Amino acid sequence: MRLTIRTILFIAATLFSATAAPAQSARSYPWCAIYYTVDADGTPSCTFDTREQCMETVSGIGGFCVENQYYHRVTTQPRHRTRIVKLHKRTSAHLHAPAER
Repeated sequence: MRLTIRTILFIAATLFSATAAPAQSARSYPWCAIYYTVDADGTPSCTFDTREQCMETVSGIGGFCVENQYYHRVTTQPRHRTRIVKLHKRTSAHLHAPAER
């Protein structure tokens, strides 16, 4: 019985590791490099903020840059500004003073 449980756990661990998601960056980048190398599998390396940064990286190595089709721009909500209303105190003398002409 003990061997059977170990076997089941081993199979489950093997299956789980095969279906685990690949590591991803904490943020999304707008540009990807695809390298021209012998062992390259065509998977883009999407770690560039600008096209120029990507082109600098692939120059000399060989490859090209493409826009990341999965890029999600982080949008931030503008802060709501609290409107501060200044209250001017008027004295009763000022209110009842006759207008000068």
